[in-house]
Amino acid sequence: MRTPLRAVRRAIVGGRFVTRWTFVAIAAMSLTALAPLPAELSGGERALVATATAAVFALAWGLVAVAERAARRPAIRATIVVGALVLTALARPALQDAVSRLAGLPVAPADELPLRAATNLVAWAITLIGTAGLVDVARSTRETNALLAQVLAQWNGSAERVRRYTADARAAICAAADALATARPETVDDVRALASTLRVHARDLADRAAAPPSFDVDVAAPPPPARTRSALRLPPISVAAVLYALAVLPYALRSVPPVALALGLFAGLLCGTVADILSRLRPLARRPRARVGVFAAASVLVGAVLSSIAAAQGVPLPFAAVPILAYPALALALGRGRGALHGLGVERRRLSSAIAARGRADDLGTRRVRAGLHRAADLVHADAQGAAVHFALRHPDATPAEVASFQAELAPLAGAVRGVLDDPAPTPEAVSLTPLLRTWGVAMPVDADVAADADALLRNDAALARDVVDVVAEGVLNAAKHARRRAARVEVHLVATAAGPRLRVRVISPGAPAAGAHLRVGSRADRLGARLTARGDDAVLDALFLVTDAPGSVVSTEHSAGGAERRA
Repeated sequence: MRTPLRAVRRAIVGGRFVTRWTFVAIAAMSLTALAPLPAELSGGERALVATATAAVFALAWGLVAVAERAARRPAIRATIVVGALVLTALARPALQDAVSRLAGLPVAPADELPLRAATNLVAWAITLIGTAGLVDVARSTRETNALLAQVLAQWNGSAERVRRYTADARAAICAAADALATARPETVDDVRALASTLRVHARDLADRAAAPPSFDVDVAAPPPPARTRSALRLPPISVAAVLYALAVLPYALRSVPPVALALGLFAGLLCGTVADILSRLRPLARRPRARVGVFAAASVLVGAVLSSIAAAQGVPLPFAAVPILAYPALALALGRGRGALHGLGVERRRLSSAIAARGRADDLGTRRVRAGLHRAADLVHADAQGAAVHFALRHPDATPAEVASFQAELAPLAGAVRGVLDDPAPTPEAVSLTPLLRTWGVAMPVDADVAADADALLRNDAALARDVVDVVAEGVLNAAKHARRRAARVEVHLVATAAGPRLRVRVISPGAPAAGAHLRVGSRADRLGARLTARGDDAVLDALFLVTDAPGSVVSTEHSAGGAERRA
């Protein structure tokens, strides 16, 4: 869901366009022999002019960094960045001439100024915008990994959490059983007081059954993301050659005749493409180290060929030798950057899978205990509390003998409550959204809107509830990884359609998905018929589930959409 264009847009409007890598790019671009300066300048004179220009250029972009971080509105940030990029690039040739005049050095003819300004604008736009986009992608992926690592940390220690959850549940059940076993009512008022006490115990047991195991994690200091080894990965075919051609264009336009320039660019693109294809030959497919070695050697060879072409076109040394170093450095830097991004992506997928696995481990570990808690809550509420209320209504002036008879009926109930964890009666499996929402709510804002009728349906249909949990988990995880602002809203509503009642599940996150974005084919949410759509500026993961015996559904004009609905 993240594309280079979206990364560039975020970098321009997000207040983080200028980073330390911006100044590295400024130094690298300014201190090369590719700067469009008069040919009669010596190497030392060129270095002097380039260094002074780079210092002023860096100072200007330092002020831009302060201004864009102080701005509060995205439109103002974009105006500052784009305006500064255009002005600094167009003014750079004039600044070079001013430095040259101060140093008593020759300057380029005045009629070349428009061409120099235009080539500067192209070169610096590609350099600074490309740098900002790559930095944004890397930073965003690292932030996502840090968030996922924080959530994963909450799931760690599953066995200990299950043990503690079981111990707390057993203590609560024993407390309710003791309240029944030790009850000694003597009057009807005592029976009413007992009913109130039992109501408190029943609610406590039901709440424990719905709540997840406690998480003892300091959310104020999340663990750092795991560092992944970033091996070199081959850049896309011809990308290094194209970028190099754009980089040398300002210099080549002024120093090489048009025909020779066209032939040189064609030869460079051809050699770069052949080198990229050579490193992807089938015999190297299963030998990554050999593939990288061939890529590096081919890049050096391309640089040597480009140097030979430059020398043949009359470019003087040492400028003709620049491609021997510049082209391999650019190609290897692209490969290393792509490898780093790939490593971050692998770490993100690993964390995502681990979170899903840990969540299911907690569910499996506490399933029997939850069943016991539900059974105990039913016994205390329906049998014991119900009996006490019924007795008080039937016997408003009960005699001591009638109260004693009621007390004798409580002893078997106390034993039944005490033994629910040792031999729980078969009850429908309870699956709840609460643990999932609470876990993610610690790491980022998660707003839930679960209608009462939908909640009742989920409590009575464990299979449907599991499918809903899976879709919601996928949607919240996608929000953490891809949303413009890491937040999510979960909506679970029961609706009536022309084809019958349906349970609609939606997970809404800020930031519309990219065109053509979809769920991973074969994923659990995809198999359940969930669809990723755009609604205004938001991304919506939407799923419809067929239900039966739905309690009091509401009327809706929405209709089912083919494969978007499945039966749990």
